[in-house]
Amino acid sequence: MSAIPIDADVAIKPPPDIAAELGLRSLSAMLSDRSLTAEALTSQYLQRLASIDPKLSAFAWHNAEALQDARTIDRRRAAGDDLGPLWGLPVAVKQIFSVSNFPSSPATALDVTAKISPEGTFIKALKRAGVVLLGLTRTTEFAAATINITKPAPWNPWDRSTKRVCGGSSHGSAAAQAAGLCSFAVGSDTGGSVRFPAAMCGVVGFKPTHGRWPIDGVFPLSPTFDTIGIFANSAADLAFICASLGELRIGSRRPEGKVTLGYPHQYSVDLHPGVASAFEAAVAKLRAGGIDIVGLDLPEVSEVPGVFGRILGAELVAFLGRDTIESNKDRLDPVVWARVETELATSASELERLRRRHFELVQIVKKKTAHVDAVVGPTTPFIPAAERELSSPEAAIAWNRRSASHTRPGNLFGMCGISLPLPPANGLPTSLQLLCPPGEDEKLIGLAESVERMIGRPQKPDMTTFSGSK
Repeated sequence: MSAIPIDADVAIKPPPDIAAELGLRSLSAMLSDRSLTAEALTSQYLQRLASIDPKLSAFAWHNAEALQDARTIDRRRAAGDDLGPLWGLPVAVKQIFSVSNFPSSPATALDVTAKISPEGTFIKALKRAGVVLLGLTRTTEFAAATINITKPAPWNPWDRSTKRVCGGSSHGSAAAQAAGLCSFAVGSDTGGSVRFPAAMCGVVGFKPTHGRWPIDGVFPLSPTFDTIGIFANSAADLAFICASLGELRIGSRRPEGKVTLGYPHQYSVDLHPGVASAFEAAVAKLRAGGIDIVGLDLPEVSEVPGVFGRILGAELVAFLGRDTIESNKDRLDPVVWARVETELATSASELERLRRRHFELVQIVKKKTAHVDAVVGPTTPFIPAAERELSSPEAAIAWNRRSASHTRPGNLFGMCGISLPLPPANGLPTSLQLLCPPGEDEKLIGLAESVERMIGRPQKPDMTTFSGSK
């Protein structure tokens, strides 16, 4: 399949982001009663993509057959077929997901073709649900960092004048969702790679419990932590998506009785003033809505670098091979090299020891948080930085270590998590994260819906200024 042609001279005002305007439940109903066709809906999003993505660069590859795929869906619907509520919705997928006849890759100069597995369970489920796959969105190299020095990254949709980072590694999916280039987007979350870019781009990002969705067909970074995730415009849309995934469905269940959230003091350190202000305002709304918020001490967060960080690096080394990494050092992005260099000599027995500590921490934190319904805090301590501020390897490595400091504990502790957008600070996104114990995904989604109703849904960025430019 060839890439869809992109015309930079299209009309200034792109078609509306109808999924954001109506919500997915209403949009699905229109497709179901055939007051809107999949072809017409897909055409609108392809026009938005052609208008906005030359500047935004959220996609690594565009599916030139998307419109034909939508026509096929319409013919099947006319013939009486019904694949469910997601049928006909245009979707973007991170490029590390294997999709038959798509040029999936982990965005690296290394030849890893032999290590790319066939299309997996999750993508097959999406296809059975009848979505229209618009293309593959950008990632960082091996999805192993929040930012790269040597790899192209999307432009954050919230600032047309200054190129700001979108987070990582699922930054393409996050930017596409925020810019209204799809109805929902798919990414992966190993240390925050869905929740963090969701926070940077002002959309909802969901990471289920590790293992809830099979990760076959996704290029592995760290199988101990790798998790598929979803980007959506709202918690309500997220609940609709997760409930509509057939055999992979995750429902929504509101917590019973009084809701109590625990706020770790470790998450209140060194916050950007805008992040702190937006979070405090959200806390006030939650308390006014009847939610209790109590202090929480989680000193186990300090073990993230020594356990999570080491497992991630060692498992990537084990998968790629030490000799391959050492012989290609100069071809790896400096941020990625920094993550694997210290684990080149890690033995199998040491890696197993680290995994045992991870499992111990899951149980320790589960007991420590048993008295609260969820852990709450800012998803990230930062607002989106200007890319030029992170142009040196040292600055990028430091950003990578600090920027996901609030999301990685959730992975280390085996928790499921959601990032919800808060009102912008000086025009840039801020966010709130909810983490629930492993296995409590339904409760988390229900809680997120309740919290969203209390704090409200901020507007998405105005993309007309991105239209028709590069």
